[in-house]
Amino acid sequence: MELDMRKQGYNQEEEYFFKKNQELIEKMRKERDSHRAEEEALARKNTHWMKCPKCGSDLQEVEHLGIKIDRCSNCSGVFFDNGELEILLQAQEPKGFLSGFRKVFKK
Repeated sequence: MELDMRKQGYNQEEEYFFKKNQELIEKMRKERDSHRAEEEALARKNTHWMKCPKCGSDLQEVEHLGIKIDRCSNCSGVFFDNGELEILLQAQEPKGFLSGFRKVFKK
C-alpha cells in the first residue's frame, strides 16, 4: 500500500493519517454492527416474550403452590420455565399419573 499511495502523490504523513482513518472507520463499523445485532436480538425477544407457543396469545403469570407458572389467556395452556415442573413435583409428592411425569423429567 505504501508504494501505491506514494505513486499517487501522497507523502508519508498523508499515508499515516489515511491508515489511521481506515482503522477508526473499521472500529466504528464493528461497534455499529454489534449495536445493531443487540437491538435485533432485543426486538426478537420482545416479539415473542410471554406469548403462547401454541396460539400466540398473551401468557399470564399465575402462582400455584409458590411457583409462578405461565397460563395462556386464550387456550388455557400451562407452561413452565426451566426447573419449575421439577419443583412442583417435589412439593406435591405425586401419586399415580403425575408420578410418571417425575420419571420422565428426571435427569
